[in-house]
Amino acid sequence: MKRFFGMMTALLLLGGAAPGQENYLDMRLGIGIATGDFAETGRDSVGFAGNGFTMSFEGNYFFLGHLGVAGGLTYGMNFLDDVALQDHLTQRLKELFPDVTLPEDAVAQFTTQQWNNVNVLVGPVFSLPVASLRFEVRGLAGVSFVMPPQWELYLSWEDKQLHTTSSGQSVRFAWSGGAGVLYQNPGGYGLRLGLDYFQTTTRFDVNYRFEEGTGGEAPYHAITHAVPVTMFQATLGIMYAF
Repeated sequence: MKRFFGMMTALLLLGGAAPGQENYLDMRLGIGIATGDFAETGRDSVGFAGNGFTMSFEGNYFFLGHLGVAGGLTYGMNFLDDVALQDHLTQRLKELFPDVTLPEDAVAQFTTQQWNNVNVLVGPVFSLPVASLRFEVRGLAGVSFVMPPQWELYLSWEDKQLHTTSSGQSVRFAWSGGAGVLYQNPGGYGLRLGLDYFQTTTRFDVNYRFEEGTGGEAPYHAITHAVPVTMFQATLGIMYAF
């Protein structure tokens, strides 16, 4: 990340003497490709995330030659590997309650959601026109409202039950960096193809409990997990210059 923003600083210095160019708005759709621990499965503090969907609405204002500022609102949704997550949670319940024997015919009820995030990002952009194309690099930073999947898993037999639930959302610092190619027709409309790397983190709570019968206090464990949210975002959309 330091190298990327160092490169952006150098481009800021180089672009100051260049002639100005048109500002533009763009709206893009694409895929979010989960990476790193966000895409890992089989252990705590990883995302169990798959690929997903992303969309953005952004504005770009060029105030100094080829240099400008970009900012906007983005939304992302990543699918969840719910089969791997259920297997992992079942194993964690067995580990946390070693004195409890879970029979093979226990009834499992599992519900969950997907990963969601909403982001407000702003930062410098450097654009270089070549014929009818414009090549861009940029680095953005801001805040991300991350909504981790909330799940409920119940394993029931006789008058006994093991269950686990998750809860929590977070607002955290986020950043992204990437490049894009724009094609603009004489009427001011065009297309923008982009590839960006996005990173933030989130924290959420997971509760594990064993219940037997209707009386007494149930054994209980509460664990807080921190999960990095990282992905590549490949997008394509329309732009309008003004």
